[in-house]
Amino acid sequence: HIGIRRLACPLPFVRPSACWCRARQGESMVKSSAKVAALRVESAGHTKASAAKAAGEAATAEGGPLEFRADADAEELEKLVARVLRAQCPSLQFEEDLMAGAAGLAGSFVAYAAEKITFPKKAAAWRQVLDEVLADAGTVLDDDDNADAVRSVMDELCRKGVLTAPKATIEEGAIVLAVLVEDDEWHEAVVQKDLGGGRFRLIFLEYSKPQETAVSDIRPVDMIVDDEGSEEQLQEGRCDMCQRQKLLTFHHLIPKDVHATYLKKRLPPGIDGEPTKLFLNSYGTMVCRQCHAFIHRLVPNPELAKDFNTLQKILDNPKVQSWVQWAGQQNSGR
Repeated sequence: HIGIRRLACPLPFVRPSACWCRARQGESMVKSSAKVAALRVESAGHTKASAAKAAGEAATAEGGPLEFRADADAEELEKLVARVLRAQCPSLQFEEDLMAGAAGLAGSFVAYAAEKITFPKKAAAWRQVLDEVLADAGTVLDDDDNADAVRSVMDELCRKGVLTAPKATIEEGAIVLAVLVEDDEWHEAVVQKDLGGGRFRLIFLEYSKPQETAVSDIRPVDMIVDDEGSEEQLQEGRCDMCQRQKLLTFHHLIPKDVHATYLKKRLPPGIDGEPTKLFLNSYGTMVCRQCHAFIHRLVPNPELAKDFNTLQKILDNPKVQSWVQWAGQQNSGR
């Protein structure tokens, strides 16, 4: 530390190096590890459900929707974000440009999020906002691996409760992530029945195993269908996957956001058609919304276009078979 007493010959300002920043960060991580170890000793008596809940919060932070905590106003959010940024890179407190310092970046992050994000959004959207804030300020959090530093900030905002998972309603027939008691891990399941009192009967799709589960060990899965234009083609009918009489959507077997890859070029192997806009827009299958969402959770759209571009290829997937077997036994409905 440099004392606060004024020097007779002031030293020139020197920005701490990225190495110094990472060294300080390393010290912080060592101290944090010691604290975590102590907390683990203190919390040895916690139940499995508590541990599973903590794991679920981490899983939600990585893959589920997030929003700012509801009980904090913009000013408080800025202070909380600035604190996390300083912890990630202590050199920000020495930044001469106010907008590139921790407080300025935090203020921009909260403002940009309010302007650009329709809540709730997944962690990737939040990371994109922070990337844009840093780019506009002409700075980075780490000269060597800024993407990893941004990801660390997002993880810490989730751990601190600045970003939280929105409260969701768990409904019968919904796809969820839940803790399987045999391995204490998170698996995809479907809600079979609401038992009341915060407990649900689930069917784990991978094992076709029923289990009564507390709401604390259940996380809703984002059901948004990533297939542009599909909602414009709703009609009543029998789902091509689960065979239920439902309100149907059109699933593009070559998803619309990858049409440019194949338009006027070569279609994926095994597809009998022409690489025209008319063919690509009409090549698909009618499925209910739950089945449609299930398809888009299998793999990203480019992989759907390559490996799941026929109804039969989709139905041959073991996870799809488990889902279809369960869904086909349920009553029809919208």
